[in-house]
Amino acid sequence: MLLRRFPSILNAGHQRGWSLTLSTVQASPQYLLRKSTVAGRAIHQSIPARAGALTLAPLPHRGFVRVHGPESVGFLQGLLTNDMRHFEHCSAMYAMFLKANGRVFCDTLIYKRTHEEAATDHDYLLECDTSVAPRLEKHLKLYRLRKKVQIEAVDASQYRLWVAFSEGVDEEEPLPTPSSDGQLQIFKDPRLPRLGFRVLVNGQADNEKQLKKVFPEAVKAATTALPYTSFRYGLGVGEGNENLPDGKCFPLECNCDFLHGVSFHKGCYIGQELTARTYHTGVIRKRLMPLEFDTAPTPDQLPADAEIKNEEGSSVGKLRGFAGTRGLGLLRIEKVLQPGAKLTLNGFACRTTKPFWWPKDSNARA
Repeated sequence: MLLRRFPSILNAGHQRGWSLTLSTVQASPQYLLRKSTVAGRAIHQSIPARAGALTLAPLPHRGFVRVHGPESVGFLQGLLTNDMRHFEHCSAMYAMFLKANGRVFCDTLIYKRTHEEAATDHDYLLECDTSVAPRLEKHLKLYRLRKKVQIEAVDASQYRLWVAFSEGVDEEEPLPTPSSDGQLQIFKDPRLPRLGFRVLVNGQADNEKQLKKVFPEAVKAATTALPYTSFRYGLGVGEGNENLPDGKCFPLECNCDFLHGVSFHKGCYIGQELTARTYHTGVIRKRLMPLEFDTAPTPDQLPADAEIKNEEGSSVGKLRGFAGTRGLGLLRIEKVLQPGAKLTLNGFACRTTKPFWWPKDSNARA
């Protein structure tokens, strides 16, 4: 199978050109949404996106841990699922930190700081949930030993994170290209083109004015991340401690391989043995998948880790989060993708579909 024989090409191909510095933010839309291929063959199915206004939403629950110093690349290389050498060609990367038993510790989006801001050439911001940041900082310092690396939590007043995305799914068109502004850092989401842009705003600056200048046609959402969370659930993408609880899931179950967050050709890292063995056996029975409810449940009606059942009453997965009529579940692929399969969750009828961005031959590894 092509994806298994050339995983490093898949990782490198999708990382290149997907993150934007302010000097390249005016690249053509075709460049921003270029499809990666291996030997002339598209790796993913077509990625639909409607050209039109983007939606802006803040992500106040996300924070940063800064890692910098002359040995920071080698330090992170031994802890992350992905390959730090991707930063030779990009400025944003998706990865996970694992425990020794191969389970997920936390997920992260890593940004390489610009030369204007960075203290050294090796200066990185690790995005994670604000509730996870102290734990991640402690985890990193545990493995620092005598390496020439500085690790520190970033004060919330220094950066504020926003996301710009488009709900359109009807046409295969590129997302609108943002204008340029020297006071913002804009990154194309390295996981999927449909996830849009991550925008780092100086915490002391006028957010409204800067965002309006860069995204003049954008529709500003409410003051919460709910619109983006619902959109992300519709795509079947997990993020943060709610969807990827500490020690309760494995990286491939969380689609880390499909989201370009793991390299199978780099050296050893914590949790690598089980991850590599699972990948090469080709058997991943459960994955995070989108859920669609007929009626929107309330938080008190669906507890965390609620069991998802089929028509026979057998458990086929667990809930990993919901927002409105959309949700995310860790589901047994073979059981839930059967024709006409009907699911229930604490009395609420729901259904799932195979995400369009999964590789076409992913069923061969389920």
